[in-house]
This record gives sequence, structure tokens and C-alpha cells, in this order.
Amino acid sequence: MNDVRVYRWAGAFGVGSFVVFLVALPLYFGGMTNAPLEDTARFSAYVTSVNTAILIRTSIADPLIMIGWLVFLAGFRHLIRQARQEYEWLATLVFGVGLLLITLELVGDALEAGAALDTVAKAEPSVVRSLMEASFPLYGAIGLIMSALLLASAGYATLITGVLPRWTAWFAYAAAIVNVLAAPSILGGTDYTAFWSAPGYVTFFAQVAMVIWFLIASVSMIAKGGHRTQTTTTM
Repeated sequence: MNDVRVYRWAGAFGVGSFVVFLVALPLYFGGMTNAPLEDTARFSAYVTSVNTAILIRTSIADPLIMIGWLVFLAGFRHLIRQARQEYEWLATLVFGVGLLLITLELVGDALEAGAALDTVAKAEPSVVRSLMEASFPLYGAIGLIMSALLLASAGYATLITGVLPRWTAWFAYAAAIVNVLAAPSILGGTDYTAFWSAPGYVTFFAQVAMVIWFLIASVSMIAKGGHRTQTTTTM
């Protein structure tokens, strides 16, 4: 497969992942509740009421999004290596951190899906709370720090190799900073409705910053692939 096709396919999968994210966006707010985790019975009752939404998001939507990211990152790694062979280590870093981040996201999804499944029959409130709470560090501090490393390394790779427009690199750096600043929210408790908490709005905004980077990088990749096709044709 030549570089033009890599640009197109990797970019298309990245855009496709964003489309899935948009379609599933209402489901992400389905897991947010005023019921405190400390009130396990009330919290379990809420999870029971939205278990279908949680299962669709964690078991169908998120894995599809992760597939799009994985294909995009594989294409991005290839293009970095093609542009500058001496930066193969950087291409490997970007792909490796991306693979780790995807794993963290899927493990968090599995924990939430397990909590939702527990409510399908007769819920055990303490189990529901434990599984949901166990997912917070994966989506939160741990995942955010890994996201920052992915964004920072991808931004650096973009500036060094020119595989994407330079402005996408600066956006990646900005998103990396947002993710680092949001990571300490793990110390803010477990209130879903709070801004500064493990499952709070700051974590969601930081995750969205990364999702937007994937979108703009994917669109830029498709556009650059089209530009290369035109250049080849005119030559």
C-alpha cells in the first residue's frame, strides 16, 4: 500500500471513530448521576435504570471508536517512518502509547459493562459501586497522563517529520497540557456532577480535547493524501 492510500485509509478510520463518538455522545451522559456512590442502594438503582445505555456505550460504541484510533495510529506510525527513518523510535513511541491508552479505555469499559450487567438480574449494590468506581482511575488520572504523552509525542512527531500540518502539532500540545492539568482531579472525590472530581466534567473535557485532535489529524491526513495525489498527477 502506497503512502497516499495510507493517508486516506488512516484518516477515514479516524473520522469514522469521531462519527461513532457523536452518535453515542448522549450515552456518555447516561452514566452521570446525582446519586452519590456512598449511597450504594440508590446508586445501584440508577445504574439499573440506564444499564442498556451503559452496555451499548461500553460494549459497542467505544470498541468501534478504539478500532478507528488503532488504524489511524498504525497509519500515522507508517508515515512517520517513511518521512524520517531515523525517527522510527518516535513512531514506535506514538503507536505504543496509543495502544496502551486504548487498552486502558477498554478495561475501564469492561468494568462499567460488568457493573451494568450485574443490574440486569438482581443487582448487588456493593458490586455495582466497586466496578464503577474501579473504572474512574482508568478514565481519569491514569488515562489522562497517558493521553498527554500520546498527544505530546504525536505533536513532536508532526513538527519533526511534517506528515501533518504544523498547526495540528500545536493543537496536540495544547490538548496534552489540558490532560495533564486535569489528571489531579482524581483527588477531588467521586461526585459525577462536580467539575473537579475523578468522574467529573474536567475529565470529560480533557478526553474530548484528545478526541478533537484525532478528528483534525484525521481530516488533515485525508486532505494531505488528496494533495499528494494531485501533485503526482500533475507531474
